[in-house]
Amino acid sequence: MSNIPAMVTENPRAATPKFSGPAEEVAPGVFMHSLFVNTYALKTPQGLLLVDPGTARGAPSVHTAIRGWTNDPVHTIVYTHGHLDHAFGSKPFLAEGVVRNIVAQENCVDRFKRYSLTHGFNELINQRQFGSDKLRFPNEYDWPTLTFRDGLVQRMGDLEIRYRAAKGETDDHCYVWVPEKSYLFSGDLVVWRSPNCGNPQKVQRYPVEWAEALEEMAALDAEWLFPGHGLVVHGRAEVRRVLTETARYLRHIIDQVVPLLNAGKSPEEIVAAVESDPELAQRPYLLELYDHPKFIVRNLIRRWGGWWNGVAADLFPASSARQAEEIAALAGGVSALVARGRALLDSGDLEMACHLAEWANRAAPADGAALELKRDAYARRGADTKNLMAQGIYRGAMNEALVALGQEKAQKAGGYSL
Repeated sequence: MSNIPAMVTENPRAATPKFSGPAEEVAPGVFMHSLFVNTYALKTPQGLLLVDPGTARGAPSVHTAIRGWTNDPVHTIVYTHGHLDHAFGSKPFLAEGVVRNIVAQENCVDRFKRYSLTHGFNELINQRQFGSDKLRFPNEYDWPTLTFRDGLVQRMGDLEIRYRAAKGETDDHCYVWVPEKSYLFSGDLVVWRSPNCGNPQKVQRYPVEWAEALEEMAALDAEWLFPGHGLVVHGRAEVRRVLTETARYLRHIIDQVVPLLNAGKSPEEIVAAVESDPELAQRPYLLELYDHPKFIVRNLIRRWGGWWNGVAADLFPASSARQAEEIAALAGGVSALVARGRALLDSGDLEMACHLAEWANRAAPADGAALELKRDAYARRGADTKNLMAQGIYRGAMNEALVALGQEKAQKAGGYSL
């Protein structure tokens, strides 16, 4: 391409990651709307294939942008997975009355049922993760009308559209391959961050199957890679590099966890021992700013080893409040815990300062000094990490203290962040 669009890179190793940009044609016959999530419209002889219609909030913007590009009818909508940022923006296109099918992997139906069952819970954890009490989790669904288990092939004129099931961030993932165009739509199997498969607040994720899907996609030798978030990648060698290096990043972690599990190491020992590949973690498309390799390790342990943490006392534990009361008694009272916590905070030992803050607060939930320590410890802990998931949890703990102190909660500026 002579004039490379703002959201396209031909050199991903040197690119600056972007998660929003102008709505425009990014490849021949492919229009992209990028605002946190990427929505794609592909021209076919039978109408548009719409890949990931986006959020309910962003639906009007997506519709306006695509209709400014073409008036071709939308033939098919596909959800690469059922997350709220990918599968809830269909309504303006469905209102046109010509969409023939909404395609998704069959587990998407059960995902929507689970969302309905646990709606309040999902709203709370997403508010905490993204740092905004204004976030509303949707509870209306545009249900898939055509589902598949392993794969599906559609013909749209002279184009063959191949849908292939995968597991990764979700159990209902799929990617879309258009061989005649050498176009690969990966959904969130590529997100221009380290793979999002360890989230401590969400259901099981699938690092092993994610790596397998990336390797399958790399074997397609695609010319174009259209990810769920971030920059489009152009060029066979660079597409293959992004896919294979992301798979290698995951396998580096997996290959450390398995022998440690088999050797009988405790979850704590495994989490402490396993690290990501330091070279790969510096790639612009694998930066560890959203999920974290330690979270991925914990997710592997949860999948293969259950929920027990390996400490026998924690199988049927005393409540955290009773434990904290005993610790406070041994320390000489809550004030001693607070004083020690302040000293640790001043020395920069944020890990232990947070433990002291929790013990003091759980032993005496109404104690003002304990609440102030908790507030300040988690404010420092959040400021000290670049990991966005950790920031959300630390902010949530800080807000618990702020509310108890009668102070205003902290909100994340800008709302969503990947």
